[in-house]
Amino acid sequence: MIVTEYELRANWHKTKDKLIILPQGSVITPSARDFIRSKGIDVQIEGNGLQDIHRNTFSNYSQSIDRGNRPKSVQDPDALQGPQTQIKTNSNSNTPPGVKPEHMTHLRTGALVTKTHPVIAYRGQLDLFQCELVEAQGFFLQAGEEELILKLEEISALCRELMVSEVKQEPFQWATLMGLTPEELRERSHHPKKYFGIDHTPLSYSHGPIVAKLHHLRAKSREVELYANRAFTDETGACSRTDLIQALNRLSSAFYILACQVRSRKTQELNEKRVPLGTSNRHIHLSQVDLEALFGKNYALTVQKELSQPGQFAAQETVTIVGPKGSLEKVRVLGPVRKNTQVEISVTDCFKLGIKPVIRDSGQHEGTPGLQIAGPVGKVDLKAGVMVASRHIHLHSNDAKEWSLKDGDRVCVKVESQRPMVYE
Repeated sequence: MIVTEYELRANWHKTKDKLIILPQGSVITPSARDFIRSKGIDVQIEGNGLQDIHRNTFSNYSQSIDRGNRPKSVQDPDALQGPQTQIKTNSNSNTPPGVKPEHMTHLRTGALVTKTHPVIAYRGQLDLFQCELVEAQGFFLQAGEEELILKLEEISALCRELMVSEVKQEPFQWATLMGLTPEELRERSHHPKKYFGIDHTPLSYSHGPIVAKLHHLRAKSREVELYANRAFTDETGACSRTDLIQALNRLSSAFYILACQVRSRKTQELNEKRVPLGTSNRHIHLSQVDLEALFGKNYALTVQKELSQPGQFAAQETVTIVGPKGSLEKVRVLGPVRKNTQVEISVTDCFKLGIKPVIRDSGQHEGTPGLQIAGPVGKVDLKAGVMVASRHIHLHSNDAKEWSLKDGDRVCVKVESQRPMVYE
């Protein structure tokens, strides 16, 4: 029962009694206490006898929990208040009667406590934690971590529910966080090697700023859990809000899981086989015999530009290729010379020339069409060797050995771009 000055005045003016008997557990507000003093009223609380209400110190029962019995359930309002606190007021203060002192605040409606009350401190830490979650979301936005932003939004919603549950003195109930039950969160945070391929290791700058930020949030969630324990656990170890404590503990597990997921992803990226992506315009490789037929006896190609493949180059020389329906001029010659002449063009080029597009690996000329090649001094009628080149990768022999690949192996290549895709 909350005893206010308004209620006292209304009842006292009817009876003018000099003794008021209140039920056990009654809370007397400071303004009501001032009214009692001014009228010289004695106060008796059932079970506690006559109260020395005229001294400068009083005990607020709403700030204590039952220490003589087992912990009360979360449905018991008296069990939600935290450890006992003695509130001291100064009878010489300038606070007018009926006005809440600045050093006090409402724990619940009508229940005044000092601002140092452990439940008030817990609420402040939970507020601060939610601020840090929003700051972290801004940090992750700059880093392009959209998935982490959504995960933190889910955690923020849970924290808001934690606050509401405590203020309204309602049991806190939750099923999953990030799609994981409380038991699954604990299991994954305890066995990161099993679930993420990551060992328990000390935090390091080498893990990157994203992981560091997640560990900061983890540490902050554990601090909020510490304040909750101070607010709801007495000196005997009895806790009145184990539901809140458990949820905060699993928050710590959630942040550790997120950090392990990011570390696992980064490790996989480092281990990915990466090759440069290149596009090739139509071009031609010439044999020495065909080169001399097109450009003259003992002719040698002139290097225009080195290619990424060692020893390969684009030559200054170009030729014209002629098909049944059309021709393509200034087709670049690539060097050095090869054993057999080979023309590599696109499917569209085949349609323009009037020949059937055939996809082949380099050097596989069987079943490919031919065409006529025209150079400055002569022409060559190519019987076969015109192809649409298969997608292929050029690898150094050391890379092939490290990746356990050999010539002719088939792989999938994922292209990372604004239009990502996988080439089979």
